[in-house]
Amino acid sequence: MMAPEDAFRLLADGLGKAGTPLAFDHLVERISAIFDGEHVLIGKLLSDNATIRTVAFWSHGSLQPAAVYTLAGTPCEHVLNDEVCEFTEGVCQRFPDDVMLQELGVESYVGVPLRSPQGHLVGLLAVLSSRPLDLAAYGSEVLRIAAAQAGAEMARRSEEEKRRSSDYRIQQLIYWDSVTGLPNRRCLMERLEEACEQARLRDSCLGLIYLDLQRFRQINDTQGHELGDQVLAEIASRFSAQAEAGEFLARLGGDEFMVLLTDTRPAAMAHAIERYRNSLLAPILLSERSFSISASVGAALFPRDADNAQSLFQHASIALNHAKRDSSRTRFFTATMADELQQHEILQLRFSDALAKGKLSLAFQPQFSLKSGKLIGAEALCRWHDEILGQVSPGIFIPLAEEQGLIRPLGEWVLEAACQQIAAWERQGKPFPGRLSVNVSAQQMDDPRLAEHIQRIATRVSPGKLGLELTESGLMRNPKQTVRITRALCKAGFSLAIDDFGTGYSSLTYLKRFAADTLKIDMSFVQDMLKSSHDHAIVSTIIAMAQTLGMQTVAEGVEEAEQAEALRALGCTGVQGFHFGRPVDGNTFAELWL
Repeated sequence: MMAPEDAFRLLADGLGKAGTPLAFDHLVERISAIFDGEHVLIGKLLSDNATIRTVAFWSHGSLQPAAVYTLAGTPCEHVLNDEVCEFTEGVCQRFPDDVMLQELGVESYVGVPLRSPQGHLVGLLAVLSSRPLDLAAYGSEVLRIAAAQAGAEMARRSEEEKRRSSDYRIQQLIYWDSVTGLPNRRCLMERLEEACEQARLRDSCLGLIYLDLQRFRQINDTQGHELGDQVLAEIASRFSAQAEAGEFLARLGGDEFMVLLTDTRPAAMAHAIERYRNSLLAPILLSERSFSISASVGAALFPRDADNAQSLFQHASIALNHAKRDSSRTRFFTATMADELQQHEILQLRFSDALAKGKLSLAFQPQFSLKSGKLIGAEALCRWHDEILGQVSPGIFIPLAEEQGLIRPLGEWVLEAACQQIAAWERQGKPFPGRLSVNVSAQQMDDPRLAEHIQRIATRVSPGKLGLELTESGLMRNPKQTVRITRALCKAGFSLAIDDFGTGYSSLTYLKRFAADTLKIDMSFVQDMLKSSHDHAIVSTIIAMAQTLGMQTVAEGVEEAEQAEALRALGCTGVQGFHFGRPVDGNTFAELWL
């Protein structure tokens, strides 16, 4: 060993300056010089407490690659149990199973454990030599100082690794989708912001492809979310295999994916869309099941369609909504789409305001008996005349109400207004014969307490004066619940009609269980029944089936006397249509037919 003052000077040089991270590589080289040892190692105790990994190993005059060693049967095992462990000679003979000692031909060994500032064991420092080592009086002090510094630095690094690992997990949660392993919406939006800035500086184009899977929700609902997640993971894998240089794929959530394309053009985007869509052509095989998935696609370009990331995302979304209604299932954004969206938003706001402020009205279309020609009832039809938009078709505002979740309050308003009109006619001395029919939407049928709500609203009129018309498709959304609701309404005295019969998918098994007394024949069959033998056969079959079940029939859309005569010959009970009377307001209805 060298002189004490030289040893401590060299050790201080190896430990470096205060406040700077300790370089283990430099330290083992310095300790080798101090102790005249050919080999010096600093090892980190691994989590199993049975192995160490070298973080610095000086041997034969140079640093060696990191390695992992088992502690059992080695001098290191003794070091971890003592403050300083010294074997001055005969180490190879004492530990014959230690492969490293045998390979290096070690004769003597000195080791000291490394502890954190809190006293936790974190590793060891060892000096090995092929000749006997004489640990001078100050030798223990040198190793103690070196071990204290090395232990503190190793503990600091371990904490830093834990923090980085924790940060990484947080990053994973924030920026990555756990189901598919793809970047998520947040990650995409940050990437999109950066890409727009770069494209602006370079005067280049970006493309955004928005993919929405079709029929995936049905898989989730029928097969369960676990299998649904497996399907999503397979789709993500297929999409990832299609991604080329300059394409960034992300999952936005649910069944939606997005691809960001840098430095692109419309033609290149069209080819990319085809690639991603074609990857879904082969069925997905999971758990001995086969699933066929396709996608609707919306696309938008920067800066042609938008000048910032948020607008580009929004316009790709608008294009996707149009794609879902297009036969090609693919649409590129156009300015017209944005205008349509703005008009749609205006419609939404004004309709919501009209419903809240009672600006809607009812019109009433008469229904007549084909046998007697007498008035047997009417259908209440909702109307909306807006001060700015003018007369808005029910074909527009009814779907709008369904989309906004307003169909239930709208249905309740119509029922309330119909009851008020019946009462008003009574006060005028013009009692309404038969029944006034009110339409009930499919969404209203989702409410298990619908029968109670209807009875509460209709308390001011006799239930026999009110009829409820339910669409065929609405009845079959939840057949068991429908049976319960219709029977409760029938028991309360309301008459029930199945509207647009023949256009849906009613089960005859359920049809006879529904407490309906009338089938309304859809106008699409009535209008062509004199020209189409197919439509004539459908009308004839519906009437015959109703007669067999003891039900009445009302044909809609009767516009010609010949149609009425043909329906009478087939045994149809009642009719409504322009040939007999158009929808009119309550006062006009009373003047004409009451």
